[in-house]
Amino acid sequence: MSCVTSSYYQPLLPESIRLLRLLPHEDKYAPIQCQLFNYSLQGSDNRSHPFDALSYVWGGSNKPQFIFIGEDGLPVTENLHRVLSHLRHHSIERIMWIDAVCINQEDEREKEQQIQFMAKIYGQANRVVVWLGEAAENSDEALEEIRAAGRKTTNPLTDGTNRSAVLALLRRPWFRRIWVRE
Repeated sequence: MSCVTSSYYQPLLPESIRLLRLLPHEDKYAPIQCQLFNYSLQGSDNRSHPFDALSYVWGGSNKPQFIFIGEDGLPVTENLHRVLSHLRHHSIERIMWIDAVCINQEDEREKEQQIQFMAKIYGQANRVVVWLGEAAENSDEALEEIRAAGRKTTNPLTDGTNRSAVLALLRRPWFRRIWVRE
Protein backbone atom coordinates (compact mmCIF):
# COMPACT_ATOMS: atom_id res chain seq x y z
CA MET A 1 0.00 0.00 0.00
CA SER A 2 1.30 3.44 -0.87
CA CYS A 3 -0.01 6.73 0.43
CA VAL A 4 -1.87 9.07 -1.96
CA THR A 5 -0.09 12.37 -2.54
CA SER A 6 -1.22 15.55 -4.25
CA SER A 7 0.32 14.24 -7.49
CA TYR A 8 -2.32 11.51 -7.48
CA TYR A 9 -5.07 14.01 -8.29
CA GLN A 10 -5.58 14.82 -11.96
CA PRO A 11 -5.71 18.58 -12.69
CA LEU A 12 -9.21 20.03 -12.91
CA LEU A 13 -10.47 21.95 -15.91
CA PRO A 14 -12.42 25.20 -15.40
CA GLU A 15 -15.96 24.56 -14.11
CA SER A 16 -14.98 21.01 -13.14
CA ILE A 17 -15.06 19.11 -9.88
CA ARG A 18 -13.83 15.72 -8.79
CA LEU A 19 -16.29 12.99 -7.81
CA LEU A 20 -15.79 9.82 -5.81
CA ARG A 21 -17.14 6.48 -6.94
CA LEU A 22 -17.75 4.42 -3.78
CA LEU A 23 -17.40 0.83 -4.92
CA PRO A 24 -19.75 -1.80 -3.48
CA HIS A 25 -18.71 -4.75 -1.38
CA GLU A 26 -20.69 -7.59 0.16
CA ASP A 27 -18.54 -7.57 3.30
CA LYS A 28 -19.28 -4.40 5.29
CA TYR A 29 -15.89 -4.74 7.05
CA ALA A 30 -13.85 -4.97 3.82
CA PRO A 31 -11.51 -2.05 3.03
CA ILE A 32 -13.29 0.84 1.35
CA GLN A 33 -12.42 0.97 -2.35
CA CYS A 34 -13.06 4.11 -4.40
CA GLN A 35 -12.25 5.80 -7.66
CA LEU A 36 -11.85 9.51 -8.32
CA PHE A 37 -12.85 11.10 -11.62
CA ASN A 38 -13.28 14.60 -12.99
CA TYR A 39 -16.76 15.89 -13.77
CA SER A 40 -17.79 19.07 -15.60
CA LEU A 41 -20.41 21.43 -14.17
CA GLN A 42 -20.16 23.63 -17.26
CA GLY A 43 -23.49 24.74 -18.68
CA SER A 44 -25.39 23.05 -15.90
CA ASP A 45 -27.28 26.13 -14.70
CA ASN A 46 -30.12 24.81 -12.51
CA ARG A 47 -30.34 21.12 -13.35
CA SER A 48 -29.40 18.46 -10.85
CA HIS A 49 -26.49 16.10 -11.39
CA PRO A 50 -26.21 12.35 -10.84
CA PHE A 51 -24.24 12.51 -7.60
CA ASP A 52 -24.87 12.92 -3.89
CA ALA A 53 -23.08 15.63 -1.92
CA LEU A 54 -22.09 14.70 1.62
CA SER A 55 -22.50 17.15 4.50
CA TYR A 56 -20.81 15.97 7.69
CA VAL A 57 -18.36 16.99 10.38
CA TRP A 58 -14.79 16.05 9.47
CA GLY A 59 -13.84 15.20 13.05
CA GLY A 60 -10.33 14.89 14.40
CA SER A 61 -7.49 13.47 12.36
CA ASN A 62 -5.54 12.02 15.28
CA LYS A 63 -6.49 8.44 14.32
CA PRO A 64 -6.69 8.40 10.52
CA GLN A 65 -8.37 5.52 8.76
CA PHE A 66 -7.70 4.61 5.14
CA ILE A 67 -9.83 4.37 2.06
CA PHE A 68 -8.29 3.09 -1.15
CA ILE A 69 -8.17 4.90 -4.47
CA GLY A 70 -7.14 1.99 -6.66
CA GLU A 71 -4.16 0.51 -4.80
CA ASP A 72 -3.26 3.75 -3.00
CA GLY A 73 -4.32 4.44 0.57
CA LEU A 74 -5.81 7.84 1.34
CA PRO A 75 -5.99 8.80 5.03
CA VAL A 76 -9.40 10.09 6.13
CA THR A 77 -10.88 10.93 9.52
CA GLU A 78 -12.60 8.26 11.58
CA ASN A 79 -15.91 10.03 11.06
CA LEU A 80 -15.62 10.02 7.27
CA HIS A 81 -14.59 6.37 7.33
CA ARG A 82 -17.73 5.57 9.37
CA VAL A 83 -19.90 7.53 6.92
CA LEU A 84 -18.49 5.70 3.91
CA SER A 85 -18.82 2.34 5.65
CA HIS A 86 -22.45 3.13 6.37
CA LEU A 87 -23.22 4.46 2.87
CA ARG A 88 -21.44 1.73 0.91
CA HIS A 89 -23.95 -0.61 -0.71
CA HIS A 90 -23.31 -4.33 -1.03
CA SER A 91 -23.89 -4.42 -4.81
CA ILE A 92 -24.37 -0.90 -6.27
CA GLU A 93 -21.74 1.81 -6.66
CA ARG A 94 -22.50 5.27 -5.34
CA ILE A 95 -21.26 8.54 -6.87
CA MET A 96 -20.53 11.24 -4.31
CA TRP A 97 -18.90 14.59 -3.80
CA ILE A 98 -17.03 14.76 -0.49
CA ASP A 99 -14.97 17.87 0.12
CA ALA A 100 -12.17 16.19 2.10
CA VAL A 101 -11.51 13.68 -0.69
CA CYS A 102 -12.70 15.33 -3.90
CA ILE A 103 -10.70 18.51 -3.30
CA ASN A 104 -6.94 18.06 -3.21
CA GLN A 105 -6.33 19.30 0.34
CA GLU A 106 -2.61 19.82 -0.34
CA ASP A 107 -3.22 22.26 -3.21
CA GLU A 108 -4.15 25.70 -1.84
CA ARG A 109 -5.02 27.10 -5.28
CA GLU A 110 -7.36 24.19 -6.03
CA LYS A 111 -8.99 24.53 -2.60
CA GLU A 112 -9.66 28.24 -3.21
CA GLN A 113 -11.19 27.51 -6.63
CA GLN A 114 -13.28 24.56 -5.45
CA ILE A 115 -14.66 26.42 -2.42
CA GLN A 116 -16.18 28.87 -4.94
CA PHE A 117 -18.19 25.95 -6.39
CA MET A 118 -19.52 24.58 -3.11
CA ALA A 119 -22.90 26.33 -3.21
CA LYS A 120 -23.39 25.10 -6.78
CA ILE A 121 -22.26 21.57 -5.87
CA TYR A 122 -24.70 21.28 -2.96
CA GLY A 123 -27.45 23.12 -4.83
CA GLN A 124 -27.27 20.95 -7.95
CA ALA A 125 -26.47 17.56 -6.43
CA ASN A 126 -29.14 14.93 -6.94
CA ARG A 127 -29.42 14.98 -3.14
CA VAL A 128 -27.46 16.12 -0.12
CA VAL A 129 -26.76 13.38 2.39
CA VAL A 130 -26.37 14.71 5.93
CA TRP A 131 -24.42 12.53 8.35
CA LEU A 132 -25.19 13.44 11.95
CA GLY A 133 -23.36 10.43 13.34
CA GLU A 134 -24.20 6.94 14.47
CA ALA A 135 -27.66 6.31 15.92
CA ALA A 136 -27.54 7.04 19.67
CA GLU A 137 -29.36 8.83 22.47
CA ASN A 138 -32.78 8.00 21.02
CA SER A 139 -31.82 9.79 17.79
CA ASP A 140 -34.18 7.62 15.75
CA GLU A 141 -37.04 8.69 18.01
CA ALA A 142 -35.94 12.32 17.71
CA LEU A 143 -35.98 12.19 13.91
CA GLU A 144 -39.44 10.62 13.97
CA GLU A 145 -40.65 13.38 16.31
CA ILE A 146 -39.28 16.04 13.99
CA ARG A 147 -41.03 14.38 11.03
CA ALA A 148 -44.26 14.19 13.02
CA ALA A 149 -43.97 17.86 14.01
CA GLY A 150 -43.74 18.74 10.31
CA ARG A 151 -47.01 16.91 9.64
CA LYS A 152 -49.00 18.25 12.62
CA THR A 153 -50.28 21.64 13.61
CA THR A 154 -49.98 20.89 17.34
CA ASN A 155 -46.74 20.52 19.30
CA PRO A 156 -45.89 16.81 19.59
CA LEU A 157 -42.92 17.53 21.86
CA THR A 158 -44.90 17.62 25.09
CA ASP A 159 -43.44 14.30 26.27
CA GLY A 160 -40.17 14.95 28.15
CA THR A 161 -38.52 11.88 26.62
CA ASN A 162 -39.21 13.08 23.10
CA ARG A 163 -38.06 16.59 23.91
CA SER A 164 -34.77 15.40 25.43
CA ALA A 165 -34.14 13.12 22.43
CA VAL A 166 -34.66 16.02 20.01
CA LEU A 167 -32.43 18.32 22.09
CA ALA A 168 -29.68 15.65 22.21
CA LEU A 169 -29.87 15.33 18.42
CA LEU A 170 -29.68 19.11 17.94
CA ARG A 171 -26.57 19.26 20.16
CA ARG A 172 -24.56 17.12 17.76
CA PRO A 173 -21.49 18.76 16.19
CA TRP A 174 -23.06 19.07 12.70
CA PHE A 175 -25.50 21.69 14.02
CA ARG A 176 -22.66 23.79 15.48
CA ARG A 177 -21.02 24.46 12.13
CA ILE A 178 -21.25 28.13 11.22
CA TRP A 179 -22.90 27.70 7.81
CA VAL A 180 -25.62 25.47 9.27
CA ARG A 181 -26.73 28.37 11.49
CA GLU A 182 -26.83 31.02 8.76
